[in-house]
Amino acid sequence: SGGVPIRLCNEDIHCAEIGEEIISGDICPLIKAICGNMLQTDLNNIDLFVVVGSCDGKTKLAEILSPILKDIYFIDIPGNSDYKESIDIWENSYLKFYEYLQKRFNTKPKRKDLIDICKLTNERTKIFRKIYDLRAKKVGIMNSFDYFIMSNASFFSQVDEWTKNAYTLYEEMNKIEIKENRYNKKILLAGPPIIFPNFKVLEILEEIGCYVACDIMCSAFGHLFNPVEIDEETERSIIRTLALKYIAPSLCSCFIGIDKLINAILELVEKYNIDGVIYYNLRLCNVFEMNIPILRNILKEKGIPFLSLKTDLSKEDTGQLKTRIEAFLEMIG
Repeated sequence: SGGVPIRLCNEDIHCAEIGEEIISGDICPLIKAICGNMLQTDLNNIDLFVVVGSCDGKTKLAEILSPILKDIYFIDIPGNSDYKESIDIWENSYLKFYEYLQKRFNTKPKRKDLIDICKLTNERTKIFRKIYDLRAKKVGIMNSFDYFIMSNASFFSQVDEWTKNAYTLYEEMNKIEIKENRYNKKILLAGPPIIFPNFKVLEILEEIGCYVACDIMCSAFGHLFNPVEIDEETERSIIRTLALKYIAPSLCSCFIGIDKLINAILELVEKYNIDGVIYYNLRLCNVFEMNIPILRNILKEKGIPFLSLKTDLSKEDTGQLKTRIEAFLEMIG
């Protein structure tokens, strides 16, 4: 539609502290950080704020910001990832949004424009899958910092620019020979999104030689792994398939269906010979925390080591987290 997306989602503790001016108390730090980021952004340069109701916090955020912002659009989606029950609702929500953009900015995208951007997105998925697979199989080829920076960059970069750089990266990775492996364990990292600059857990894992071989987070795997599968090249059909790409396979705890999360974890653990699963949770994100007992029991039955961590955006608990992770690795042996 000709817009330039600027992502306000972040996990910067300084933004969260500034966001206290709008929302105070025991509220998700990500929501506070969004508010803080907004307060530091020149609102005169923003034509439209879009809030997707992907969780209760985001839904309430749209209501709180509506008196402050000159133009805000709320996309309401049901908390159910069963596409058979919800696909029509998803399709209608995003079709209305697409029509709103055309009317609001007096633009008339062609059907070919939609098809072309979907093709670019699929090319991005293609190279991401290659990098994801190579990292998981070739321990130490790319540390977790670079991986999450690369993934986070996809929210800001133009699709074709990101894809071009990713192909260059993949070619360089294939040239590297790992002469000495400093990592002692391969883990799968799960939980809510890890968004720059909140790389505290990654820092600890890297410091003690624990390799994040794969993830299932919406800030990396969830955003980039699935392709757009277009059956019919009509405008409505393309919008429908976009919803199927981003919502139907979602492993987010805000959507019903922990069975998808469990199956994904078990599949990746087996495929990449993972030593253990670490489930990181951002404090006050209750829906993610409610998954922990079920995951712990099922993984225990399967003989897969499991560790749950709860933290926030500050550095105060770094020592405690490090101690727990070290004890976990010793238990794995």
